[in-house]
Amino acid sequence: MRLTGVIFSLLLFIANQATAAEQNTQPGDVRIIIDISGSMKDTDPQNLRRPALNLLVELLPDNSRAGVWTFGRYVNMLVPLDTVNINWRRNAKTKSSEINSVGLNTNLVDALDKALWQMAPDSGYQHTVILLTDGRIDMDKSDGDPTTKANSAERQRLLKEVLPKYIETGAKIHTLALSNAADLETLQQIAMETDGLFLQANTADDLMPAFLKAFDRAVPAEQVPLTNNNFDIDSSIEEFTALIFRGTSGRETKLIAPSGAVITQSLADNQDKVRWHHDLNFDLITVSGPEAGKWSVDADVDPDNRVQILSDLKLSVSGVPANLFSGAPIDMSIALVNEGEVVTEPAVLQLTDISMQVTAPDGRTGSKLLSDPENLPPEGVFLETMSRLSMPGEYRIEVNAIGRTFQRRQVLTAVLAEPLKVETEPFPDQQRVHITVTPQGDSIDTGLSRIIAKIASPDGNSVIQNMEYSAADKEWVLDLTNEKGDGRYEVTINIRGVSQGGKTFKSKPEAIVVDFPLQSVVTTPVEVAPPIQTEPIAEPVAPVVEPENEVEAQSPPEEAQVPPPLPIPEPVVPDLAEKYAEQTEVEVIEEDEGIAWWIYVLLGITNIAIVGGAGYWWFSRKKAGSASEAERTAPANLDLGELDDADLEAGDFDDFEADGEEEIPLGGRAPTSMGSDTNINVAVDDFAIDPEDGDDWGEFDAEDELKKADDSGKDPFGDDDDPLNKG
Repeated sequence: MRLTGVIFSLLLFIANQATAAEQNTQPGDVRIIIDISGSMKDTDPQNLRRPALNLLVELLPDNSRAGVWTFGRYVNMLVPLDTVNINWRRNAKTKSSEINSVGLNTNLVDALDKALWQMAPDSGYQHTVILLTDGRIDMDKSDGDPTTKANSAERQRLLKEVLPKYIETGAKIHTLALSNAADLETLQQIAMETDGLFLQANTADDLMPAFLKAFDRAVPAEQVPLTNNNFDIDSSIEEFTALIFRGTSGRETKLIAPSGAVITQSLADNQDKVRWHHDLNFDLITVSGPEAGKWSVDADVDPDNRVQILSDLKLSVSGVPANLFSGAPIDMSIALVNEGEVVTEPAVLQLTDISMQVTAPDGRTGSKLLSDPENLPPEGVFLETMSRLSMPGEYRIEVNAIGRTFQRRQVLTAVLAEPLKVETEPFPDQQRVHITVTPQGDSIDTGLSRIIAKIASPDGNSVIQNMEYSAADKEWVLDLTNEKGDGRYEVTINIRGVSQGGKTFKSKPEAIVVDFPLQSVVTTPVEVAPPIQTEPIAEPVAPVVEPENEVEAQSPPEEAQVPPPLPIPEPVVPDLAEKYAEQTEVEVIEEDEGIAWWIYVLLGITNIAIVGGAGYWWFSRKKAGSASEAERTAPANLDLGELDDADLEAGDFDDFEADGEEEIPLGGRAPTSMGSDTNINVAVDDFAIDPEDGDDWGEFDAEDELKKADDSGKDPFGDDDDPLNKG
């Protein structure tokens, strides 16, 4: 059965690779929808929507298709949907000057409805919408009050009529919320239902970087690494476009070719091979038939500067969803593609460094070298799994391929935003902890969604049970008690969610750790730590004073002391040296009259044989484990999308060592040899492929099960007898 599962997973992976390759050959169809309601006067006073649109217009590749809509009370097709070329760009940049803030309402639903024009599953395009708004559905004078009849009806039309059409065509909607006044919940739901990216720009200055992140999702553009304003152009590159943001210094942007020739805006106007777009705070320079070699930019260094290229040699990165969920693994596949074919030649791959760098929401980074010249993937596809991501916010995933004669780069943004929130509340007097899982808004189908809890007790046993949904409180509830005795309990929650639009997701928040007996809460101004350890998504629980702090804070030494509470047991960490010593130690037996001497000799020989056999077994296991680690790219080790107990172990971006981390330099020439030590940052275990352990409690393949349910009319999770799934 296990072999059959591996073969099926491998075939599924190959099929997904073929589908991804087919989609990548389709040109992009990008529809940009921009809010022009009156509130934009406050949220975008400089009207940065104009240069942001010009930026996308210049970056869109030739022969793709694009159009621009604006909306307030009415919806207007500002730039007709058509093939992107020099004439379309000229018209779009002229029309961008008409973007204003005069709309009286926010007719968001009608804008999305009209942008469906000429969108179909078999159109031959990859359809994407980039939606920018600073408000909420507002069809009357209620300032977007969702409870009014008009606004409520429009929201229902969005969920029941408009979004299903986008899902049917496979179109993705990337939503950009400008300010906190926007309907963040609705925009998040629109993005999640369509596998789009939800981004929030807190100020108008954040608008252009947000547009770039959405653009990278809509039309993944090939790039070369730009390090300290230097970049390499190889002979296979037909054209490059450099995006350079101008800083406050006001210095003029200049390009310096490998030959030393200097290109400026004034000189570019007289050159056929150079197109220069100068805007409010950036320059876009496109060079056709560029000179091969090292180029440099004479300008301020900015993290959003980039160099896009047009070349037959591409870096393909797939498997990174726009929406992430806690504990759900990300199965990535990375390959070099030349003229549409995956590069498999060992001579090329052995001299190419494939590396990945992930930046967490708090700014910490982890780097890893994925390639190994002594262990090349047979099909030319590098596989890597990231797991146990749990910190809410934006993740930046950068992949670089650096060879002897070329460099390629891909950057993708993904957002982890939990649709449900886990909270805990202790009741020391009752010796119980109340655990709740609450939907964040009305986007979750509580009838189809299920919450499963795995409770590990101090005696080493585990119990798996469904959390009950309380319709009155609109939440799933679980009361944890010390029915298995005092000690440490660990509750792992497995969320199997379904949105109102039918989108499924799996999530495993950080485990909840509780130590019984619970201590009584002492009301004191001393700031102390709570007894229940919950990670990012759990709300803080009532504080409990630790014994030493409590004595110092409440009474002087001469006063009667409060009996200290029982100490929290420390986690048991095995002492491997002591364990090994126990195995090798021969027990000394005191002499007893009447026992022959040869018995002692026999016992000694037996003990030596046992110890020697155990040592040989231990050494063999260790050697076998090292061998399996070296074969980490073998397809048989893949765990495609299935969560297991390995995902429950500690290890996320919170474990990064700020001082000890070693990162891969992203620029410069590739090293001539790498040896077999490919993981240069072993502390970042999030990138490790999790081994299969056969423990699939509460797991399901939601997409496949829902598809079966659509065909058969059965419960999408295959649990027709489960009362949580009725109706």
